Amino acid sequence: MSARPNDHICAKQAVCFQCFRAGSERVRARREAWAQRALPFHESPGPLTRRAVAHREQMLAHLAKLAREA
Repeated sequence: MSARPNDHICAKQAVCFQCFRAGSERVRARREAWAQRALPFHESPGPLTRRAVAHREQMLAHLAKLAREA
């Protein structure tokens, strides 16, 4: 955080809009960083079942057929 000069409006009066906005952005960034820590790690999907492999092969064959016809 940078120090404000003594002639800055916030040194004598209430917080100006720019300083308020900068402060709220720092708070938001801090909250988002903290929230990211709480997210669970994504587990990798397990191996495909025979049914899932067969379905993918069927869909690939269908797409290959459509590509040949085009």
